[in-house]
Amino acid sequence: MIVTHRKDIEGTARDAAGPGWTSLRLLVKSDGMGFSMTETRVLPGAVLDLHYKNHVEACYCIGGAGIVTEKQSGKEHRIEPGVLYAPDAHDAHEVRVLGDVPLHLICVFSPALQGDEVHGPDGSYASS
Repeated sequence: MIVTHRKDIEGTARDAAGPGWTSLRLLVKSDGMGFSMTETRVLPGAVLDLHYKNHVEACYCIGGAGIVTEKQSGKEHRIEPGVLYAPDAHDAHEVRVLGDVPLHLICVFSPALQGDEVHGPDGSYASS
């Protein structure tokens, strides 16, 4: 059984961050689950241009508010607590925070993340 408390991974390599975001990697590839789970905050004022070419992701909002825009169609989706979004076809997308509170997400990635990834110039994580 895996039991992890956030205080045990804060400040470690599993406490990743980049411009406009922080992400505690709660489950990672080395945990052997076949997927990873993160607690991610997109910071106020941030606009993230993302394109997970090597992963699929599902994000469930537990706090804050934002807009996810599908880059190909321009379609916008309001994200708020209780909303899940999943760019299931490796969709290029933009995440924008509304207001002055971080967008707080629980995210699942497949295949699993190593744990210390940051977004590359194209908005993706490297292949695991």
